[in-house]
Amino acid sequence: MMSKANIVYVCLFLLMMIALFQMLRRQTQANYLPVTEQQAIRVLFIGNSYTYFNDLPWLTQQLAASAKEPKTLETEMVVVGGATLQNHWKRGEALRLLKAKRWDYVVLQEQSTLPITNPKEMYKYASLFDAEIKRVNSQTVFYLTWAKQNQPETQQILTDAYMSIAQELKAKVAPVGIAWQKIQEANLKLNFYNSDKSHPSPIGSYVAACVFYTTFYHNSPVGLTRRIYNSDSSTPQENNRIELESLSETNAEIIQQLVEHIVRKNSEVSI
Repeated sequence: MMSKANIVYVCLFLLMMIALFQMLRRQTQANYLPVTEQQAIRVLFIGNSYTYFNDLPWLTQQLAASAKEPKTLETEMVVVGGATLQNHWKRGEALRLLKAKRWDYVVLQEQSTLPITNPKEMYKYASLFDAEIKRVNSQTVFYLTWAKQNQPETQQILTDAYMSIAQELKAKVAPVGIAWQKIQEANLKLNFYNSDKSHPSPIGSYVAACVFYTTFYHNSPVGLTRRIYNSDSSTPQENNRIELESLSETNAEIIQQLVEHIVRKNSEVSI
């Protein structure tokens, strides 16, 4: 017959084995989670042509790939030319996709001049989207855009509009317009604009992608690829892609260093 002491030891041993079994089971379950849940940052872009020109989400993915990040970047976009956040809210497609999948970040891009002409409308629909984004445990990122080439004086109005709503909602800001402005002031003689003086050139989109990479990963873009490819012709073999631009090493480093400084500086004041 077992003594009371032996019974206690046996019970303790069984409890320890049960606890160990539960711990191993949880670890096994974690190991078998889908790779996309374990090793990806997932981003939904909601916007218009400033997002889909040169396929900005794809460019950002290429930067993350060149950085060999342990977490890959997966993106989707809901975009309509000239669309406002109000248009997207009423169409419903963005909301359906927002609720259908898991997202780490949701990027909101307002129509290029609405923050100047009607900031109240921007704030209304930005707030509505932000509430839904928070409801699915994601985080809002505002895509702070740039002034048109012949209206540089409007950049401060755009900046103030985006920073104001971001602070109110405790959201992140991707300060692309600020980066454009500061890099152009560095006089690198690079053209950020398409021929229409509004949409981005490949280099303009590259700067935007550097800003988003730094915003999503909280890492420096310095040293990332300086080659800009056409996403429509991309294949796993790099030599089969159509190269749109290739920045000089010096220009790429200046852009990347300025982007790092601007994103870090603005992240301190946006939340």
